[in-house]
Amino acid sequence: MDDVRYTLRQLEYFIAVAAEGTITGAAERCSVSATAVSIGLTELERALSTQLVLRQRAKGIALTAAGRQALIHALSLVKDAEQFQSSVREDIVAGKLTVGCYTTLSPMLMPTLMTGYLRQHPQVEFGLEEDSQPELEEGLLAGRLDLALGYGRHDHDGLTSVTLARVAPHVILPEGHRLAAEPSVSLRELADEPMVLFDVSPSREAWGQMVGELGIDPLVAFRTKSFELTRCLVGQGFGYAVLVQRPHIPYTYDASRVVAKAISENPTPREIVASYPAGMRLPRRASGFLDYCRSVVPTLSQNKDLID
Repeated sequence: MDDVRYTLRQLEYFIAVAAEGTITGAAERCSVSATAVSIGLTELERALSTQLVLRQRAKGIALTAAGRQALIHALSLVKDAEQFQSSVREDIVAGKLTVGCYTTLSPMLMPTLMTGYLRQHPQVEFGLEEDSQPELEEGLLAGRLDLALGYGRHDHDGLTSVTLARVAPHVILPEGHRLAAEPSVSLRELADEPMVLFDVSPSREAWGQMVGELGIDPLVAFRTKSFELTRCLVGQGFGYAVLVQRPHIPYTYDASRVVAKAISENPTPREIVASYPAGMRLPRRASGFLDYCRSVVPTLSQNKDLID
């Protein structure tokens, strides 16, 4: 077997540089000097006989094509080492676990998931980031996140996704809307009325695909990147909206009331998924959290009692 000429510390520096984009940021992340990170990165490149990064004085650090491939293996090696260390400690599930969650899902899922999992494994140090889905995917590939919860996509070869639940989109209407008493509503019937669009990826793309399949061209009056502002605008009568997640109360931040209605066209349900870098072996704390999500998310994601 060939001699291993690199160290885990060098791999950790490389991962930190990829995540932070600068030597200084990586040094702060690793609690060492910038010189130590720079030397460690240079020695790693020498050991692998490969240039992993491009050092751009004004723009920081960028990964080469070889560096992006190496990052996947480096993340896996470091996590395997951490798992090995924890495996000889009487099966204790411990260490830092950083989970990302799509912004509209996080208040519905994460507090309950974190509470339940930490009750089972109190020695896990839980970190949480919420963001739009493209940023979460970037965080996974950069090694900043262990797992990310969001909606399913089929256009990202660098990630493995596990389906946790399927949730049907629904319409929300102001309390006094002419269709508020109906058991379900048709998007075709609403097409000529003003709509409030929740304009964040991947919700925006899923909505576009849905109306395209139905052959309708909705009248978008307002676009917002805030889930709650969307609900407030609907509650005040500025239009209807199509959403997936349903809060447990019908009232908005400004005390107006919305009613949730099933969509009569029965659009394809959205998948709630947990994602991680393809080819990565998850450490025990992450695989355990994934298993916990599989058992709990299907219940948390269903709120059918709020369909009026």
